[in-house]
This record gives sequence, C-alpha cells and structure tokens, in this order.
Amino acid sequence: MKLSKIISVIVHPILIPIITFYTSLKLVPNIGFAITSYINLIWIILVLSTIILPVLSLLYLKYIGKIESFEMTEHKERPLPLLITGIWMLIGLRQLDNILYFAPILKIELICAIIIIFLASIISRFWKISLHMLGFGGLVGVVFSIHTLYGGFSEILIIFILISGVVGVARIKQKAHDHNQIYVGFVIGLIVESAGILIF
Repeated sequence: MKLSKIISVIVHPILIPIITFYTSLKLVPNIGFAITSYINLIWIILVLSTIILPVLSLLYLKYIGKIESFEMTEHKERPLPLLITGIWMLIGLRQLDNILYFAPILKIELICAIIIIFLASIISRFWKISLHMLGFGGLVGVVFSIHTLYGGFSEILIIFILISGVVGVARIKQKAHDHNQIYVGFVIGLIVESAGILIF
C-alpha cells in the first residue's frame, strides 16, 4: 500500500470530530472540570453519532447500491451519506445539549462541524471537495481559535497545519483531488470553525 493511501486511511474524515473534541478537552483551560461527571456519556454519544452510526449507514447504502465503495470516489455518491452523517451528529448534539451547556465552546465546535458536513453534502452535488481537508481545516480552525482566546498553543497550531499539508499532498498524490479541491476544503473548514468559536 502506498504511503499516501496509508495517510489517507489513518486520518479518515470520519475520525476528525473525535480528534478535534479530544484536542479541545486537552487545550481549553479547566473545561474538563465542568463536564467531568458526564465525560463517559459524552464519549459514548460522540462515538455513536460520529463514527458507529454513520459507518453502519454507509454499510447499508453500499448494500442497497446507493454507493459503490466506502471511498465514494465519485462526488455524486457523497451527498446522501454526508446528509445522513450530519443528521446522526445533530441527534448526538441534541442528546448532549444540556451537558454541553457547561462547556459552550465544545457545543459551538460540534455545531460548526455539523454545518461543515451539511455544506459538504450540498457542494458534493456539483464538485468533489476534499472531505479530508474540510475536516483538517476545521481542526486547525478550532486550535487557532483556542490559541487566540487563551494563548500558548502556537506550537500545536503549527503541528496541525503541517499535518494538514501532509494530508493534502497525500490526497493529491493519490489523484483523489486537484489543488483547488484541497485548498477550498481546508479554507471552508477553517473559516466555519474559527468564525463560529470566535464570534459566538
């Protein structure tokens, strides 16, 4: 298996919301104390709504012939799976609504992630935007926002930017996307998450 393929699999877009949430818990000062009593429940609901239920939905869509493969190489295959994923995430957010009242930055972060998913569903009807880079743009947007609000995380921000670059190059090497699809994906993810957190 080529290195570019390995990179793409390891940092699959479906894992980015969990990675981002974990990163936020580690970086935002004292945020863990606000939700300590509920942390196991939060993780269960997040894993269910962002990974397990979307994957089961993909399996079903493949079974009934709505998608040809889990990679969804054709952009026209992507709108329905993305829409379903966004709905699962909305349901998960609804279950966590009262808990995340005590950690509003995490709630906004999840809302923005759902917005990114729905935007991807709409855009994918016409164009094969990079889902990897939408995810990493969002991740960088979250870390940038936390750094802006609290300071002291410039090294981590740089590391995630570099990782995003590596992933972008890997996707181009695979011929999965062109440069515009990579750049636009990253910028949209970055803008939605950073604007959401910094403004609201």
